[in-house]
Amino acid sequence: MTLQGCNSANAISDVLQEQAQAFHEFRGNDGKVIQWLKRAVHVLHTLSTSSVLGEGVGLPFPPAKVVFAGIGILLAAIKDVSASYDALVDLFESTENFLRRLDIYTQIPPTTAMTEIVVKILVELLSTLALATQQVKQGRLKKFGMKLLGENETEAVLQRLDRLNHEEARTTAAQTLEVVYGLVKNMKVVMDGGKTTSEDIKHALVVMQQVASNMNKSQRDQLHDKSRKWLSPADPSTNYNIACKAHHDGTATWFIQGATFREWEVTGSLLWIHGRPGSGKSILCSSIIRKITRLCDAGLASMAYFYFDFKDTAKQDARAALSSLLIQLSYQSDPCSDILGRLYSAHRSGGMQPSDDTLMGCLRDMLALPRNGPTYIIFDALDECPKSAGTPSPRESVLELVEWLTRLGYPNLHVCVTSRPEADIKANLQPLASHCVSLHDESGQRKDINDYIVSFTNTDTYMRKWKQEEKDLVIKRLTRDADGMFRWVFCQLDKLRRCLPSRIRRALEELPSTLDATYERTLLDIDEENWAFAHRLFQCITVASRPLRVEELAEFLAFDFDDGDNNPNFDADWRPEDPDHAVLSTCSSLISVVNVGNTTVVQFSHFSVKEFLTSTRVARGMTLAMS
Repeated sequence: MTLQGCNSANAISDVLQEQAQAFHEFRGNDGKVIQWLKRAVHVLHTLSTSSVLGEGVGLPFPPAKVVFAGIGILLAAIKDVSASYDALVDLFESTENFLRRLDIYTQIPPTTAMTEIVVKILVELLSTLALATQQVKQGRLKKFGMKLLGENETEAVLQRLDRLNHEEARTTAAQTLEVVYGLVKNMKVVMDGGKTTSEDIKHALVVMQQVASNMNKSQRDQLHDKSRKWLSPADPSTNYNIACKAHHDGTATWFIQGATFREWEVTGSLLWIHGRPGSGKSILCSSIIRKITRLCDAGLASMAYFYFDFKDTAKQDARAALSSLLIQLSYQSDPCSDILGRLYSAHRSGGMQPSDDTLMGCLRDMLALPRNGPTYIIFDALDECPKSAGTPSPRESVLELVEWLTRLGYPNLHVCVTSRPEADIKANLQPLASHCVSLHDESGQRKDINDYIVSFTNTDTYMRKWKQEEKDLVIKRLTRDADGMFRWVFCQLDKLRRCLPSRIRRALEELPSTLDATYERTLLDIDEENWAFAHRLFQCITVASRPLRVEELAEFLAFDFDDGDNNPNFDADWRPEDPDHAVLSTCSSLISVVNVGNTTVVQFSHFSVKEFLTSTRVARGMTLAMS
């Protein structure tokens, strides 16, 4: 009978005792080996058939069956080698504690930590048997407990077993992987000596590696959840999704396929993309992220990005960016996850907050790791970090972060920043950047704007009904006067689309030449009966510390501020039935309703809108317009 055909503990014992008969003949009544074999058979057979651990890891436990095979191969190899008997007894006595521990694990409900320990011990037991078999074949196994003629590999395995005996039940995923991958090498010895069990061993190795992988993933997921709650990073994917939604087919293709981007993509450097307000920097940034994401999905690169956002105070400083970058990189790499895990543990397992310098050190350690491909760090809308009071200001801190990243000098690190060309940003980034791109000077940008206008006029509900001659007039005029600003074009199309055919030429002659003039005209076009509500909505959105939900702002419309009382009166009958329509109809081109997560929020449709409404320019412009 062979071990493969055994289906009970007694059957396995019979096979192993038959193979160990040589020891009886040599040692007479010395039953140490047989005693150990009986214990081993009992424990390992329980593991291989137990529903307890089987349910814990989703399998009847093949690793235990592989240890049976390893014992059989060792006994077969050591037959008639009487000088190895004492060493074999030492080996079995050295592993006695671990068999007892495994016996206990078969009797208690499963946990992830328990299963991890079981797998580790079984792996180390099999490694021990494999190394002992190798020593027997080489005639070198005389005394197992000490170093074997200068060989310390076997002793190292026993030391790891000893550490397992004393460690806490919860052990690290990295140690599990180290042991499992070490086993792959050690098992070659066993497989060479036991051809009849090689397929079983291969299968068990795959299962054991999958078990370890599942446990590692579970532990990493737990660490990620804890780290995310600890650092509480803002989610930049909401900005990315909004930018992607506004993306017109083909936009930014000229840049993604151009020489500047390709050079930056392969050369560790800083790329600074700047443009005037409304030039589509965030949409271009989303195109870059989408391109790099494909490399990441193929395992060829790593990436972390962050959108600074005037609408969200949680996305306006260096710490917010650092926290987000660390979480993103830790999700993409086990070594990065380990680095963040050590930072978490070093701060009382999340009981203390790290300093900004500590976060930067953690990021540096992640970026310094050897990788299979480049790492891309992308920042959008740096100009939306406020230049408020404080030393340094939030914007200065972010500029210092960009400079620090650039001066690290890592050849595989690629940094991209988009912003307006404001004086302080230009003074800091221009000397550092290996590539600078001014969007309003690019022919590709002008073509993108033209393509957008053509597409809009041909697909818009109103404009697609126009004569081609009228469409061509709009396309030619807006393309000529856009000056690289998508935002300006959007506002003009929003106005022109409602024109009667007889008014199109006149409307084109009256187009405002700047964004400020465009916003002034928009404010003047608000119906008089809606003006007070629009004013108060602008005030609420401007001062809100967080994005406001549509329902919250619509509720605001149910207050009467003009009844002569010092306190506004709430009238439930004024509550709008359709909050979205009520808010947007007040001033649709200056505010927008977007989905953030599972919540619909109201925001200014562009950073330039808030800037205009809070500037002194609005008062001067409105006075002139109304005079």
